[in-house]
Amino acid sequence: MSGFVGEQAARLRQLLPPLDQAESVFTDPLLTAYRSHYDLDFSGVAPGLEQRFGRLHSGEFELAGQQFVLPESRARGTAILVHGYFDHSGLYGHLIRHCLRQGLNVLIFDLPGHGLSSGKAASIDSFSRYCQALEDCLSMAGNQKLARPWFAIGQSTGGAVLMDSLLHNSLQQRFNIASYVLLAPLLRPRGWAWTHWLFMITRWFLPSLRRGFGNNSHDEAFAEFLRNHDPLQSRVIPRDWVLAMVDYQIRFRLASSCPQPLTIVQGTEDSTVDWAYNLPRIEEKFPGTRSQLIAGARHHLVNESSAIRAKIFAVMDKFLIEH
Repeated sequence: MSGFVGEQAARLRQLLPPLDQAESVFTDPLLTAYRSHYDLDFSGVAPGLEQRFGRLHSGEFELAGQQFVLPESRARGTAILVHGYFDHSGLYGHLIRHCLRQGLNVLIFDLPGHGLSSGKAASIDSFSRYCQALEDCLSMAGNQKLARPWFAIGQSTGGAVLMDSLLHNSLQQRFNIASYVLLAPLLRPRGWAWTHWLFMITRWFLPSLRRGFGNNSHDEAFAEFLRNHDPLQSRVIPRDWVLAMVDYQIRFRLASSCPQPLTIVQGTEDSTVDWAYNLPRIEEKFPGTRSQLIAGARHHLVNESSAIRAKIFAVMDKFLIEH
C-alpha cells in the first residue's frame, strides 16, 4: 500500500472539480496516491465502470464525493452510503465493491469535518448539518438521474443521519428511497450514563477529549491501519460534536414515530454503541423495522473480518439488494 499523508489530502481537496459535472474526468497523481492508499480503484470489478471524484457545495461546507457508475445496461439501481463518525469514503472499499458486484451504482461522500470534506475535524454544531449534506448529495443524484431504485446504507453515525432525516426532514417523501439498511446505528453510545456525567463536568474547560482507538473489528490489519496509517483520522473528540449528539438524542426522543421500516444489522460484540438500549427504541420509533443480530460481530461492520463481513452482506442482500 503506497503512502498518503495529510499534506497530500489538503492539496487533493483543493484540486477536486465539481462532482455534478459528470463529463469531467479528473486525473492527478494525488488522486492516484489516494486511491492506491485506500484501495479504491474498482476498474477491475466491472468493465466500463465510470469512477467520478469531485466536490459538492452544502451550506458552508465543501463536500468530497465519489460516484461509481456502471454502464446503463447493467445498473440495477444506486446505493447511497453514509459513513460513521471518524470515518470517510476511503474506508468503505469492501462495501463499495460488494454493491458494484450486485449491479448497483454507488454514491458516497465525506461528511463535514471528515475525510476530504471541509470543516473542523470530527466536529459539528448539529447533526442537521449532516442531514443537509446527505440531502444535497441526493438532490444532485436526482438531477444526474442516477439509476433507480435507490437504497440507503448507513454505518453507525451514518445510520443516525438517515434516521434524523426521516424523522425531521421528510427524507422518504422527498427522495423515494426503496430501502434503508442501518449498520450498528448510533443512538446512545455504550457507557453513556457515566460518559455523559463526566462530560457535563468537564465541558466548560476541555474543548475536546482524547480519542481512543477501540477494538471495533476482528480484522487486525484494519485496526492497525486506523491507528497508524490513516492520515484522515482525528485524534480527538471535539466538545461540539458531543453536544450535537446530545441534541440528536433529544430530538429523536421527542419526534413522532415514522412509518418507514428499517433493516438494522447489529453485532453482538459491539462495544461502541449501546445496542441493547438502542434497538428497542429505534424499533418503537420506526414500526415494522427488522433487526438482525450477527453473533460475534463488533462495531465497524463494513470492515469486519472476511467471514463475519460475508454474513453481514448476506443479510443486506436479502433485505435490500433483492428488494
